[in-house]
Amino acid sequence: MAFADEDRVAALLAENEELRRRLDERSSGVQPELDSARDEIAALKRTLNGTESRYRLIVESAVDHAIIVADLDGVISTWNDAAQRVLGWTEADMIGQPIARIFTPEDIEAGVPAKEMRLSLERGKAQDNRWHLRSDGGRFFASGEMMPLLGDDDAPAGFLKILRDKTREVAEREELEASRERLRLALEASDLVGTWDWDIPGDIVYADARFTRLFGLDPEQGERGLQVQDFIAGIHPEDRERVAAAITVAVEECGSFAQEYRTVDLNGDSHWIFARGRCFSDAQGRAVRLPGAIVDRTVERTREIRQAALLRLSDELTRSEGAGSATLKALQILGETLGACRVGYATVDPQDMSARILGEWTDRRTPPLSGRYPLAHYGQQFLNELHSGIVVIEDTADYSPIPEQAAAWAAIQVRSLVNIAVIENQTVKVLLYLHSDTPRRWVEEEIAFIREVLNRAWAFSQRRRAEQTLIETETRLRLAQEAAQIGTFDFDARTGALVWDNRCRAIFGLSPDVPVTYETSFLEGLHPEDRARIAATVERVLDPGSNGIFDVLYRTIGHEDGVVRHVKANGQTIVENGATTRFVGAVRDVTDEKEAEERQLLLTRELQHRVKNTLAMVNALANQTLRRAANVQDGLAAFSARLIALGHAHDILTQTSWTSAPIAAIVDNSLKTHSADDNTRIVASGPDLRLTARQSLALALGLHELATNAIKYGSLSNDTGRVAIEWELAHQAGQKHLSFVWREMDGPVVEKPATRGFGSRLIEQAMAAEFGGEVTIDYKPDGLVCTISADISSDMAEADSPNLI
Repeated sequence: MAFADEDRVAALLAENEELRRRLDERSSGVQPELDSARDEIAALKRTLNGTESRYRLIVESAVDHAIIVADLDGVISTWNDAAQRVLGWTEADMIGQPIARIFTPEDIEAGVPAKEMRLSLERGKAQDNRWHLRSDGGRFFASGEMMPLLGDDDAPAGFLKILRDKTREVAEREELEASRERLRLALEASDLVGTWDWDIPGDIVYADARFTRLFGLDPEQGERGLQVQDFIAGIHPEDRERVAAAITVAVEECGSFAQEYRTVDLNGDSHWIFARGRCFSDAQGRAVRLPGAIVDRTVERTREIRQAALLRLSDELTRSEGAGSATLKALQILGETLGACRVGYATVDPQDMSARILGEWTDRRTPPLSGRYPLAHYGQQFLNELHSGIVVIEDTADYSPIPEQAAAWAAIQVRSLVNIAVIENQTVKVLLYLHSDTPRRWVEEEIAFIREVLNRAWAFSQRRRAEQTLIETETRLRLAQEAAQIGTFDFDARTGALVWDNRCRAIFGLSPDVPVTYETSFLEGLHPEDRARIAATVERVLDPGSNGIFDVLYRTIGHEDGVVRHVKANGQTIVENGATTRFVGAVRDVTDEKEAEERQLLLTRELQHRVKNTLAMVNALANQTLRRAANVQDGLAAFSARLIALGHAHDILTQTSWTSAPIAAIVDNSLKTHSADDNTRIVASGPDLRLTARQSLALALGLHELATNAIKYGSLSNDTGRVAIEWELAHQAGQKHLSFVWREMDGPVVEKPATRGFGSRLIEQAMAAEFGGEVTIDYKPDGLVCTISADISSDMAEADSPNLI
């Protein structure tokens, strides 16, 4: 029986008391009215008797309520069957017993029974919820009420106490509360889990404090209930549409909900959470509730994101083309991973403390920085903290209250930042900066991540620079080796393995793919005259007790081409633990140098020979010229002119190391002093032809004499005369034949001289002797003609002594 039974009993008692009161009023009325009211009194008594009967029936039928009646002294007079079932005592046991017997000793000592009776008399009712005793000494929790019973005179005649056993309900409630407390403690201890319960028809979401805070809402409002849209608004904008669609699907399908997404809390910080819930439906299959729980995965997810960023950084650094490219990749990864709007680095001028931007990454909405920025504009506190190595500002509005400083931050659109400085000798050298355009808290894990990225980028940059330097060094060495035609060798003294590069192989006349060994490739490739000497030198160098220096010159005979080469070799041994382990070095083909040295010796000897011949020629020229001259002055002038002609020929021969000279160059140089004013009066033409040194000297002197004679007496003595020089080569019986012609034209009439002078003899005798042919001079009236006719041999040798005169 529910508490409604208690209300019915109380109502009947009240009705009974009301009937008694009315009966007493009627009975105490005046006599004239007594007779007229007798019938009404009888009716009231009948009603009263009926009410008491109903009361007894109710008391006896109240199987769930223990009903106890006691007098004003608290002595029990009524004890129903329910009281026996609840408390264990029978009616016979309890009639005449004090009502305090059903109370606990501590309540009796505290005077609780008397207090209840007193309160019921004062207030008309005294309610209590407390522990009571059973007959076996056990205890049970009861919900009870004590009311006064009134007599015929409306004076209190006793007490009615009604009890209901609530022990099971209390135990269940306490267990529920304990379970809830354990759950609450577990959730608080985990610091990760939050719960919600969505009443879908009423659109009310009841959520605990942790759940509510993660969505940026007031925890007290979450306990009272909020609409689902309030929580959806707390989802990160980039995830909001996706999560809302998943909620809609879960409700429509009355299924489960499981999503990972981000929320934004009251501080503006983002959290990664994983939410899981399940819909419950009504009899019609419609979703009515969607309870669930969330787990805050921010730490784990952030760790995963940063780990992925570090892996990406490693990949990007590996693919980057240089240190600068690697740094920019690191800046981009920092910005994207930490959600910064701008990341860059700058050098700092220690004189004016201005930062010059070197590289930067920005998101799409943030303008980049460029140029120089005086750091003093951001305040002295900023400069002081910068020298400590790191500056962390969560909100520039609070950090820089001075208007000028606040304006400086606003000019570059910065509300929070992290600056890390590289300091050398107490001077800020480089500054790395991360900017955010909104206030934010920079946690220690983010600072650690920044340092990790910087350390990796710095280490890679240093390694890349070292690698680049090594590559450049190796390239320079390789180019230098190639330019110097240097080959390398590496001999492993422990295994006997020999490694030659291609140039070293070429020096020994081997193809690049031919295997090499010390005995068959090196020793057998040496010139027989050098083999024993070099083998002994190598044996000495490999001795650990030697200085290990190998510096020798030897000859090789190519294995495949048979070419003899002169080789300069330098090497050094490596000794470890008292034993020679390696023998490395370089070789260079010095064949050209050796041949050049030999040629130099030959040329030195040839020069001595040439000098002697030249002196003999000069002596002959001097004797003949001065002896036949009319006076000393004319003789010296003629001699000087002939020496100049001889010098021009020497100039050409010097350029060719006195081997041969082009005939065109001999002609041009010999006549340039005679045709300085007009180059059109002397014209020369003919094919390419090289003359020996002696032929060149003879031709130069002969042309000088012909030109001098033409200026004095021939075609060059007037203003209209000309000289045509022509030569040609013809093949006669397998032999090359030279025909060289000097022809004078348009000059004065020529007469054959009565006597032959030195010049004529020099032309006819010297040139004929040097060319090994015939030289003729024809004094034609219209112009002198000089002809040289001789066979030319490609390997013509010169005589050891001059034969000019």
